[in-house]
This record gives sequence, structure tokens and C-alpha cells, in this order.
Amino acid sequence: MMKPVIDLEAILNDEKQIYEEIYALEEKKEGAILDRDGRQLEKLSLIQEKLLENLSVLEKKRDRVIEDYIRINNLQDLSGTVTLQEIVRLMDEGSSRHFRQLGMDLKNTLRRLSNLQHTNEILIKDNIDFFNMLMSGLRNSTSIQAGYNSAGKENSKTAGSLLFNKTA
Repeated sequence: MMKPVIDLEAILNDEKQIYEEIYALEEKKEGAILDRDGRQLEKLSLIQEKLLENLSVLEKKRDRVIEDYIRINNLQDLSGTVTLQEIVRLMDEGSSRHFRQLGMDLKNTLRRLSNLQHTNEILIKDNIDFFNMLMSGLRNSTSIQAGYNSAGKENSKTAGSLLFNKTA
């Protein structure tokens, strides 16, 4: 195999590994959402952000490797960007099979990650809706009673606390 193909394989393996780490973090985020642990959720999100930055670097590296592959194989005639499928078509059968499997594994990891992120999004929305419902109930049960008594003095009283920070 030529160098760009070997480099591309290493990059795809690294990307797959990072996506699997993101998936594991997303599973932990699901637990933090269910436990209503905002601090843990924030901590996990920061770790995920760093992994996404690493992915961005890998994607740029992958683009450069594909450009090298195009240059080495004189594929400048291909319109648009060269995809992994087009590269696989030009490989021998053994390498082709290996890269197809690698691509499918990466795609499956991304699909699982997308499904889990969607589930977590729904859980967060449900928690926010539940919290808003509780807040609404608390607001409705608190009232301010103000006025003047028979002696002409101001009679002000709050039935229940009004100090709620909705975003806390």
C-alpha cells in the first residue's frame, strides 16, 4: 500500500476511536441527565468538546491525505471531492474489503452516536418541561396579600417564597 492509503487508514481508525469515546461520554451524559446532575453534564460536555476539536484536526489531516492520494494517482479529472468509496474502488480486493469494513464500522458508530444524542436531547427537553411545570405550580400556589388593615397600617404578606431562579 502507498503512504496516503496507510495514512488514511490510520486517520480513519483514530476518528473511529474518538467517536467511540464520544459515544461513551454520551452514555455517561444520559446518566447525568437522569440524575439531574448539571455539574457532571457540564464536565462531560467539556471533555466532549476537546474530542471534537481533535476530530476537526483529523478531518483536516484526512483532507490533505486525500489530496496527496489524488495527486499521486493523477485523479485530478474527477469532479468534486474524492470520497472514500471512490478510493476503495481503485484498490486491490483485499485492501478494498478492509477499507469498506472500516468505513462501515465508522458509519455504524456515527449512527449509534446520533441515536443516543437524539435520546439525550429528548430527555433534557422532558426534564425542562417537567421543571417548568413544577415552577408554574409553585408560582400559582404563591400569592401576595397586600392592603391596609382597619388601623390604616399597610398589611403586606407573602404566602410562600417568590425567590426562584428558573435557570438554576
